[in-house]
Amino acid sequence: MFYTELPPHQSLAHLIRCIWVFDASGVSGNGEDTQRIVPDGHPELVLHYGDRFAEISDDNIATTQSRLVFAGQISRQLVLRPGTNAGVIGVRFHPAGARALLGMAMVENTDMRLDLTSVWARDSEHLLDEVHSAGDVFAKVRVVEKFLMQRLSQSRIAPDAAVAHCVNLLRNASTTLTIDDLAAQSGLSSRQLERRFLHEVGIPPRLLASIFRFRRLFDAVEQEEASPGRWAGAAFAAGYFDQAHMIRDFKRFAGQPPQAFYRSLNGLSAAMVGNAP
Repeated sequence: MFYTELPPHQSLAHLIRCIWVFDASGVSGNGEDTQRIVPDGHPELVLHYGDRFAEISDDNIATTQSRLVFAGQISRQLVLRPGTNAGVIGVRFHPAGARALLGMAMVENTDMRLDLTSVWARDSEHLLDEVHSAGDVFAKVRVVEKFLMQRLSQSRIAPDAAVAHCVNLLRNASTTLTIDDLAAQSGLSSRQLERRFLHEVGIPPRLLASIFRFRRLFDAVEQEEASPGRWAGAAFAAGYFDQAHMIRDFKRFAGQPPQAFYRSLNGLSAAMVGNAP
């Protein structure tokens, strides 16, 4: 199994955080184990060059994903079942970076997966053919980068500077920032900022702040691993009031308590847990 994250081309860096590759081709297993993907505040474009993942609904119905899909912001766990020979390239956008590519309000895609083979038709078919023909995974990534640069060169949508500034404030905040705090920093009213967040990011500022704090837990847990009070220390380091507050967020975003979540990690979900916001 292979997982890596690569920096995007410099012309894409203002919109894209990284490009990741997950390849499990040739790994023994029947592809039946489910994997929990939890919110991280970043929408993604996902291209399956190997066997596709299936998304498992709350009533346990499996729906196979498109070869090329845009995954908007998620506000709760996403349960996936990998293909037997999975091969995936993911483009992880900055929280406010994807609208320039999609050209639509991001709130329309929150907790949704958009089939881009239908939206982009011929362009997506050409991209998938080129990726299939490329040699190793790094050549495939270069094909995806070239495609994104071409599409973005045709876009007339610029990132919202006020929203991007507020996203950075939330990402780096050591204390809780209210919507009024952010509005004062952005020069917008609270209502205007809320509307623009939904349009550019897909979720409200308060929810994004909660997701950033939740994701900080994973780094904090690693640093506290040898400590007898591991979970309490990690909760405090990530910015929670107490351990009970942290456990409530785990159930909200991961669907289960932290110990159970860590025991269930495997494959792509395990590879992604170490990524702080």
